[in-house]
Amino acid sequence: MSEEMDILGFDPSQLSVFSTNTESKSYVNKNIYVTRPADSKSEDGVYRAKIKVIYSPQNLKGSILEVQSYSMQDENGYFSANTSLMVGDKSCPIFTAWKKCRYAEPGTILWKQAAKKEDGGKQLFDKRFARYVTVQIIEDKNQPDLQGKYMFWKLPSSIYDMIIKKTNPSKESGNCPVPVMDFLFGHALKLEVEPGPDDPKNPQRKTREVSYHAEFTKHPVSCTNPDGSSLLTKDEQKVLDKYIDDMEEIWDEEDVEKRNKMLAEVSQSDNTKELRKIYAKVLEDIKEFCPDLNEELGFKPWDEALTKRVKNWIDVVLSGNEPKVSSEVPAGVTNNEEETDDTNDEPGSDSDDDLPF
Repeated sequence: MSEEMDILGFDPSQLSVFSTNTESKSYVNKNIYVTRPADSKSEDGVYRAKIKVIYSPQNLKGSILEVQSYSMQDENGYFSANTSLMVGDKSCPIFTAWKKCRYAEPGTILWKQAAKKEDGGKQLFDKRFARYVTVQIIEDKNQPDLQGKYMFWKLPSSIYDMIIKKTNPSKESGNCPVPVMDFLFGHALKLEVEPGPDDPKNPQRKTREVSYHAEFTKHPVSCTNPDGSSLLTKDEQKVLDKYIDDMEEIWDEEDVEKRNKMLAEVSQSDNTKELRKIYAKVLEDIKEFCPDLNEELGFKPWDEALTKRVKNWIDVVLSGNEPKVSSEVPAGVTNNEEETDDTNDEPGSDSDDDLPF
């Protein structure tokens, strides 16, 4: 564990997102923060806000939640279902059905159900992937009622890369890990979301092709209570300020040997020991009003209605029919395709190269 993270007792390099065994999924949730340029109050149409991406206080390792789901369509319209692949369970019925189609004889009706459209298939298996994090809304003039709230946010890949470079830099870079997601001494993001191009022939591009631009604040920004008041007393704030002053010198130091020596001194100081006590209290306080990312957006078994709808969709697909036209499997139609052995379906194997992710 890096010394600067000893305050919280958590090393950002231990985020489960760095593990190849962890994946996950989301439900529509009122706690999800949405930054649509269409909601911008600025004349140029750019959505601007300042937010703090933070650790999940209930599950520090699960602070970046990788979400997976299948989007499907039947005669009643579009629907989605999360998948147990999120937690490494390959018994997901949709995934099993996809394999039956994927490994069917090329050119057959069953094969076409999973094949890509450019290959002459119907591409019925639409697998979605996203990452979610917890944020506090520091400033948002477009949705002022959300300021101070703790919510979930779908993390754009460009900003995910920014966070990873800060929290888990490569050894070769020589950079010091900076805990930008920390509650008390992390940094805020100045966010700009620009609308897509105006295209009369394809107006959806304006909302679909949005671009994200962001930069971290120069100095740390602490989380607050939802009403904007400080989480710390004046005396506690002095302790934090002293720690930040010490750590900013270390984060900016390029000489690794010198940096490690400074880090050891700060870690053993009386001020740091006092901050550890303060932090324990702050973490419990934040849990009281911060929604639980993994509990609300993590994998959950399907309820009876969704299970029935998914099963019916699978039955129609495996019968070689179009599920958005018919929800009934024609009498006498069966699937005689032999399921391929699973031994080559481990993550990263050749058989996963064309997974519809």
